[in-house]
Amino acid sequence: MDLSLEFPSVINLNVGGRIFATRLSTLCKYPNSMLAAMFSGRHHLDKDLDGNYFIDRDGTYFQYVLSFLREESDIPPVSVSEQVLKDAMFYGLQPLVDYLKSSPPLFAEYVVRENLRNKLDNYTDIKSTLIALARKQATDDSAVISVVRLVTSKNQPIPSDLQFTKQVNKQFYRKFKIYDSFESCLGKYYIHIPAENVKCHPESTMDLVTGCLNYDLHQEGYKVVVKTEGILVEFNKLKTISPCPTQFHLLTSCHMFRFDWLDTDLCNPF
Repeated sequence: MDLSLEFPSVINLNVGGRIFATRLSTLCKYPNSMLAAMFSGRHHLDKDLDGNYFIDRDGTYFQYVLSFLREESDIPPVSVSEQVLKDAMFYGLQPLVDYLKSSPPLFAEYVVRENLRNKLDNYTDIKSTLIALARKQATDDSAVISVVRLVTSKNQPIPSDLQFTKQVNKQFYRKFKIYDSFESCLGKYYIHIPAENVKCHPESTMDLVTGCLNYDLHQEGYKVVVKTEGILVEFNKLKTISPCPTQFHLLTSCHMFRFDWLDTDLCNPF
């Protein structure tokens, strides 16, 4: 389509109440971007009372997006890089997204931490469940401190031909501390993650992932402290949950999340 028949060569934009002017070719520089799609002629675009094309988004940082479109070497200052990244993602400007994600201020958050989040299946759902369980304990128990445990385990059921032998029973009592349920071992408020849902080695990976969860929870405003709990009890017996012979869950990691709703004693959390 000949865009000159649809749009003028110079475009006036109203982005959330801020007015900008630029060339049509600048907005369409990256064909796969949302801006290029908007001015492709395939979509109806709203205008304000002055005839400016309207984009219903905060325009505070759009100047930096526009500067990059005009000249790729014109990058935003460090102080606004994260806000500009969010705009770049919204407008589908992948080259700007890639550049900002690789910049020192954002690399840790958008590359390193994101890699950690991806090591745990359903990371976002698990974070939401952590919060929900903590809130439930505070509500149901009238608690000002909520404690939720996050555990991983490997299920290694005993072969049926060995389940009732004396040798196996001896191994049970010598090496394992047997619980008949996760709740009897961990308390009422816990999340169990099968080890196969954790990429790499669950023992070391979960230390990093729980650190990432701790960071994300603090970013959302929660007062929480995370502590690694031992998976061994007296005589170095391994905590094991075995509700039936076909389930023999060996704990591989255990982390306790302690939510302090009134910020009462974070200086001495454990």
